[in-house]
Amino acid sequence: MNINPDSNFSLQQSYRNLALQICKLAARLTRQECKLETSESKRDSHHALNLSQACRVKLIANYSKNRVGTQPRITTRDLPLLKPVALTPRPA
Repeated sequence: MNINPDSNFSLQQSYRNLALQICKLAARLTRQECKLETSESKRDSHHALNLSQACRVKLIANYSKNRVGTQPRITTRDLPLLKPVALTPRPA
């Protein structure tokens, strides 16, 4: 059996390079995943905040609408305007 030591060394180097590339790729993917998780977390937080604000605005609008609807109203359309009255002194 004839084994060529140079080809064995070359094969080991190739495996080493492949392993190094796999490790670098895994590290890069992990960093990207962390960025995506952070981005998603920020987006979800922003969405929750917007939803909370929208609900609060809607609640205030409904409260105001209901409150105005239950308050007694004074309408002046049906009442005639009063004419100014001149005050005259009474004779003594």
